Amino acid sequence: MPEVLVRGIITETNQQKEHGMPTYPDYFDILLSNIQPDPQRLATAQTILPDVRDYLKKHEALKTVNPHTRLAGSYPRDTAIDALKDVDTLAIIHKDYLDEKPSAVITVLYRMLEKLPESIGGSVTVDLRKQRRSIHVCFANLDFHLDVVPVVMPTTIDEVLRVPDRGWEEWVETHPLGYQQWLSELNKKHGGKVVPLIKLTKHWRDCHFVYKRPKSYWLECMVVRHIDRGWVTTDSLSYAEMFTALLKSIYDRYAGQLKDPKAKPPHIPDPMLSNNVAWNWERSHFEAFMARVEESSKWAQRALEKDVEHEAEGVELWQQVFDGTFPTMAEVQARKAAEAARLGILSVASTGRVITTPSSTVKSVLSPQHRFFGDENE
Repeated sequence: MPEVLVRGIITETNQQKEHGMPTYPDYFDILLSNIQPDPQRLATAQTILPDVRDYLKKHEALKTVNPHTRLAGSYPRDTAIDALKDVDTLAIIHKDYLDEKPSAVITVLYRMLEKLPESIGGSVTVDLRKQRRSIHVCFANLDFHLDVVPVVMPTTIDEVLRVPDRGWEEWVETHPLGYQQWLSELNKKHGGKVVPLIKLTKHWRDCHFVYKRPKSYWLECMVVRHIDRGWVTTDSLSYAEMFTALLKSIYDRYAGQLKDPKAKPPHIPDPMLSNNVAWNWERSHFEAFMARVEESSKWAQRALEKDVEHEAEGVELWQQVFDGTFPTMAEVQARKAAEAARLGILSVASTGRVITTPSSTVKSVLSPQHRFFGDENE
């Protein structure tokens, strides 16, 4: 079968044109596609969440106020990946609860949610667990998880909210919806590249950590800070280049604290409130994270330094960065060939190679479209 050239070779970036270095766009397109949340999980969330909202709105044990509930977390921000098990739901409660102990409010919410299965159908079973600021609801027979977070709003839902922290027994500030809007604007400003970069970082974390895993929100805050401060740029760069730059920037930024054994893990500020979201990051966990960052940074840099003729070696290095989940050359070529065949836009270069996108530097002839695919009786 004739060799099919992928878009990453034919459609070159400026860097490729100057240095002959692949930036692997098709590989990262496939990787991002592979880590999208399961559509079935999304359907489950869309089915369950309205029932939970109606239950919280009608129940009298904990008084909610309009709009009663709002989605928060990675699901509405579109930064969720893979299984999408956990979905955060804000239960907007009356401001009078600010006079109550946070632990008492969490307990009331827990007891109220115990009767949730009766409200949404007897076939649903739930397991509840108290968390520091929420109730974790596991829909056991659906393998779906929900975190119900009680919050008090001052006047409108778009302002800074107050959430009960039963560890500190304090009502603390939170601004999830403000962050959601801010992230949307940042992502738009950078050509829609920030959210995919967050997803790649989360997936990288999942590839390398079973234990000592940094939390997803810490990683989000880390990524957006590096983008917002200009430490990592996005203009005219591929995801391969951006992710490599991000790994290097993270390591360089926190190397001083890593080398000082007495130093605490870095302050990771909340984009909206500036408080340290990683206040409970353990030193040993931070060291493990930095070791993986350094290792992957070196692999990624070596991959980018490969020229087009050594693309296979570069792909092997990306395989190490993403622990075997990075697409193979065969997978990329097969997908591009299938797409080109579907669109009927194959071209034949003067070298005899079949390409999917005409090159400005290599003469090629567009394969004519036809409707004859052989005798159906053959």
